[in-house]
Amino acid sequence: MVLVVWAAAAQTQIDLSTQAKNMPIKTGTTLPSTCTVGQIFFLTSAPQGTNLYGCTGVNTWSAEGGQPGANAMLQGTVASMPATCSVGQTYFATDAMAGANLYGCSAPNTWTSEGGSETVDSNGVTVGSRPTTNFLTGPGLLSVITDTGTEINIQTALDTAVIETLPGEQTGSSLLCASASGSASAYTCSMTPAATAYTVGMVLHWVPDVNGVGGPTTLNVDTLGAASVKLADGVSDPLAADIAAGSMRDVWYDGATFRFLGTGSGQTSGGGSGPVQSVFGRIGIVTAAPGDYTAQQVTGAATTNSSNAFTAGTQDFSKAAHTLPAVVANAVASLPSNCTVGELAFVSAAAPGQQIYECSAASTWTQQAGGGTAAAPAPVFNTYSNRPTCNGAATGTFFFASDISYKKWICDGTVWQPLAFDMQVVEPTALTWIGVSQGSDSPTIGDVAGAVQFSGTHAAGAAYEVQAMTAPIGIAAPYTIEVAFTYQLLTASPGVTSVFCGFGVAGGQTASGIWETMNWSPGGTYGAGSGISQCGSYPLSGGACSGSGGPTFGTGMAQPVIRAKVVDDGTTYRTFYYNTGSGYQQIAQQPRTLDIANPQYFGFMCNTYATGDQFQLTVYDANIHH
Repeated sequence: MVLVVWAAAAQTQIDLSTQAKNMPIKTGTTLPSTCTVGQIFFLTSAPQGTNLYGCTGVNTWSAEGGQPGANAMLQGTVASMPATCSVGQTYFATDAMAGANLYGCSAPNTWTSEGGSETVDSNGVTVGSRPTTNFLTGPGLLSVITDTGTEINIQTALDTAVIETLPGEQTGSSLLCASASGSASAYTCSMTPAATAYTVGMVLHWVPDVNGVGGPTTLNVDTLGAASVKLADGVSDPLAADIAAGSMRDVWYDGATFRFLGTGSGQTSGGGSGPVQSVFGRIGIVTAAPGDYTAQQVTGAATTNSSNAFTAGTQDFSKAAHTLPAVVANAVASLPSNCTVGELAFVSAAAPGQQIYECSAASTWTQQAGGGTAAAPAPVFNTYSNRPTCNGAATGTFFFASDISYKKWICDGTVWQPLAFDMQVVEPTALTWIGVSQGSDSPTIGDVAGAVQFSGTHAAGAAYEVQAMTAPIGIAAPYTIEVAFTYQLLTASPGVTSVFCGFGVAGGQTASGIWETMNWSPGGTYGAGSGISQCGSYPLSGGACSGSGGPTFGTGMAQPVIRAKVVDDGTTYRTFYYNTGSGYQQIAQQPRTLDIANPQYFGFMCNTYATGDQFQLTVYDANIHH
């Protein structure tokens, strides 16, 4: 036996330079991006039993033996599922829904649920495959989903607050908008469910709560804002009768206003077709009320009175059934003793064309002669002051006054209209007249049955003695003055050659006042004509006349009626006209700047001859118009 004994006092040295070195193990939640072969890393975030990794190549980590391999099943919570995986690895999620715990690595670093998933198709097209299916309910639908423990039930129904149904449509509630505002011009109403906006074309069954007052009207639906209510034309305001409390009106929104729509119950305006079921919002027998349309507002309508006598339009009753008079008698003696005014009777025994009798007064039958055409009213004769009243019953009646010749009146149903020489006249009594003379004559002025009459007796001398003219009237040109008058010498003096009279305008009332006149006298006395001449710059005291031809007055002392007029155009001429009975003819024309630019008077100047001559100038018509 060999015994080796080491000296205790000596120190022994060990050389490890040629031995392999052991490196310390690093830890962390993620693998380092770089490593050298042989390094080991403990991955703290990996599932238990899979934490150890080795660097098998430069910068390459691999799971090491002694832990589950690539095909080993990992486990943990869904939240702790590894961020990286190799294809084929499996993972059991302990907190997942039963039957949906298993996940497989379907691609590098991609986990896919392998159990409990469902494939969803839409109309034969696959939408996807997921373990969870989420049901979302759209507008107008309701979904109720329940889990019985063995199955999941899904029940779907319509949301009737949004989607119309047949029963709901039959009740009419979907469009009903009833007012409860108490206003007759600013209505409000509510719908169920409440409307969210006004849209063009929306229709409402509107039921007003109070009668309308007519004029501007508004409707506010579900506090969306007041919109005007108009008739079907979109412009006209409704009348009072168009809106009746409790009477439904169909209205539609045109983007700015609510318009009345269609016909039917309570509809009084608007378009549409079909039979009329009410008039002015009223049914049954309709009595006219304020706000109803009149015949003048309805095209083609005719106005009638209470007796149904048409006063406008042409009525064709050729195809209508005719009713006979209420009373038919064989003879006049057989007519009822009592009758009501307006009642008609037919007497078969009377002469043809005279068989209609009318009850003209209570219990009084009057035969309508000439086929029912009443005879023209008989003329009335009396003094002017005793003329009868002109009223509807006297329409068409002529009145002749014994006070005056050449004049009559006709009743127009209200007033007596004056006529002279078969033409309508303007009675001169509305003007103020004066009478002057060159000599000693002072005419008397009188109102005789609406005519103005100047009369008197000539004092002495043969000259122009009578001027009859209006008070100053300031005639503003242009103007037309029309007159009709007669002039007579009522006593027989030397001869007709002394009778002379003129009509015109004047600048003054004295004998020296300038006249422009158209004169009538027998031929040979003044001017070159045989009866009519025209004088300019001609004062009453004398002057020259420029004559033109015209009709003569004959040989009698009494003048015929003289109808004349003067027309001033305001710029150039005054033109004189004489009416021969068949219309006015121009006699003469005078430059308006030659004599009297703006005359203040118009009237007549006539002459007398011998002392004691009685004269009479009668003016029937004096009409001034511009």
